[in-house]
Amino acid sequence: MHKQKKGFFGVTRHSDFVNRLYILFYSSISAPIILLCFGLGRYQKPNSYASPYVIFPEWFVWLLALSCIGVAFSGIFLYKKRIPNAKAQVLLRWKVQRFLRASSYQYTLPAFAGSFAGLGYYMTGAGEFAIVVISILSFLLLQRPTTKKACKELSLQNEEISLFRSGQIWA
Repeated sequence: MHKQKKGFFGVTRHSDFVNRLYILFYSSISAPIILLCFGLGRYQKPNSYASPYVIFPEWFVWLLALSCIGVAFSGIFLYKKRIPNAKAQVLLRWKVQRFLRASSYQYTLPAFAGSFAGLGYYMTGAGEFAIVVISILSFLLLQRPTTKKACKELSLQNEEISLFRSGQIWA
């Protein structure tokens, strides 16, 4: 029986591919949600000792953090589940562009929103921790993928990379 060849991200249909990218997108925004909730939660109102979690209760923050971590792990699993034999395939232009977009979300959004979380920690007086958070997220921001990185990640052949750079539509 003829075995169907796996496509990009291990799927062949366009809709399945887009669905996996959506999961990647949601997993990428989970990190800033966690940091933002903890950063805002640590901010205390003056002369208020009832609860340090002003905006969110403590149990809600932990529940959200655990659920976001689960989504992030599923996104990492899908991100790692790339096809090893991509060299044998001619990947379409939209696939590379969508891969770049998903990877950019994965690195840029946590860094952007995490900087606000670092600001929240700074407002609470935890200046050293805020510097550590912003430093880590700035490093993530510097790791944003480029077209060259995406082509290397997808294991494209040299002639396919030149076609992508020249702007031609692939066959």
